[in-house]
Amino acid sequence: MSGTTELSAELHALSQTLLEIHTHILDEERRSHLGLHGVEGMNRLVNDPAWAWLRSLSSLIADVDHVLASKEPLTTAEVAAVAAQVRGALFGQGDRNDAGFLARYRPLLQANAALASTHGELKRLLDRLPVESENESERLHARHLWAMRCKHRITRPTSRS
Repeated sequence: MSGTTELSAELHALSQTLLEIHTHILDEERRSHLGLHGVEGMNRLVNDPAWAWLRSLSSLIADVDHVLASKEPLTTAEVAAVAAQVRGALFGQGDRNDAGFLARYRPLLQANAALASTHGELKRLLDRLPVESENESERLHARHLWAMRCKHRITRPTSRS
């Protein structure tokens, strides 16, 4: 498997695992919140400020899936940037942690065995992914490229011969 294909496969596995976590969270939350079903439930998840904590995970999954759908090859630095974002959001590691999400997520890990198991799978997957550069300039550049790819659907310029 080529490096780019391998990175895409790892990113796809990351997306699938994040989606499983999202599903387990919703399942657990549905047990304690009436009205979190159907169109009304979707409206609350998207618009209700009480659910803002979950939108960062939803957005992360959408970004990863958007990038996977593009034909543009991934770089190791970009995959490291998104892996750092996941490590921060779901594990509180590094400078990218999401305290609002973690405050709601951690108790759910204690309450839901399936969520805890998938969380462990995510940890094993992240352990296989590259880490960000220790060079701050390189790290910020990779994060910028990832953000631009996710938000603006850019492609890298090709060199002219």
